[in-house]
Amino acid sequence: MKSRTPKSEARRIGVILFEDTDLLDTAGPARVFHSAANQLLRTGAAAEPPYVIDFLSKKGGLVSTSLGFRLETQPVRELAPGDYDTIIVSGGGVEDAHCDPEIVAWLQRNHGHARRVGSTCTGAFVLASAGLLDGRRAATHWAYCDALQASFPNVDVDRDSIFVEDRGIWTSAGVTSGMDMALAMVEEDHGRELALLVARMLVVFLKRPGGQSQFSTPLQSQSVEGPLAPLLHWIAENPGEDLRTERLSERANMSLRNFYRAFGEATGTSPAEWVELSRVEIAKRLLEQTAQHVDQVAVKAGFLNYERMRRSFARRMGVSPAAYRARFARPVSAHGAADLSLLAGTLGAGEPFQPSLQ
Repeated sequence: MKSRTPKSEARRIGVILFEDTDLLDTAGPARVFHSAANQLLRTGAAAEPPYVIDFLSKKGGLVSTSLGFRLETQPVRELAPGDYDTIIVSGGGVEDAHCDPEIVAWLQRNHGHARRVGSTCTGAFVLASAGLLDGRRAATHWAYCDALQASFPNVDVDRDSIFVEDRGIWTSAGVTSGMDMALAMVEEDHGRELALLVARMLVVFLKRPGGQSQFSTPLQSQSVEGPLAPLLHWIAENPGEDLRTERLSERANMSLRNFYRAFGEATGTSPAEWVELSRVEIAKRLLEQTAQHVDQVAVKAGFLNYERMRRSFARRMGVSPAAYRARFARPVSAHGAADLSLLAGTLGAGEPFQPSLQ
């Protein structure tokens, strides 16, 4: 059940910063809470700001960001129950597992006094150092997943999701995904309508589900070099072709055994897995951007039929194609083209489209 904030109750948000912190990791979530507070005040749904945001650091004072801007902070202090509703450890300024031991110890002593604890990007290393992620799923930026898993083997590192919530501990991949996480928190507190309005005001998508991928196969294929690179591009451009592994190995002029090995080294997955992910990605774009019937989408994306596509979506996305379209489709005009004029529409209009990738 979603919690609701009484009109007289303010939820205090503490955002912990470090020197050289990433500005967007810090400002993105803060802007979401600030916008939510403004909307509730403007509509009269709250008599006082429902969110109050404090920037915190070990000693307080000015903290430099990676862009050179400096932010004023308060020093962290020992907390009593109810002092902070939510504590978020910002990313940036954390070199892998080399976390400030005083902040780690402070979290160990004080995290239980907050209803929620979260992190953006490499802030997950601080939570892990405090033992808060042991036995939990956690997300961080894809570039740091290996380091997080190696440094903290008791953490179940989710290498794909943009954010994860596991028993009151929230972690996000960083950058814009910190805003996704904050929007999910606002929805938890005040409901979908307010979160949707905030997303519209910030011109972002409400809301990319936490399980949505940090990657797509087209983006990953761009980073692949060597003899398989042309094949990966061909797969993306020809989803309806015979993409069985045997046929792909022939196209690559490799024996089946060598093809499996080379493909795994280049992509980190099997050929069949890659083909399915590619087809799902194409289907997602068609569902988001066109009004085509789901059966047409299935064929154009290379699936044998709708049922095959439905099973792949259930496995990869955790939702049906219809549910995905309901959540992510942008407005479509009577001629089937996306109506971009509705992006500035009212709360009742369709949600704006934004790519699902970082």
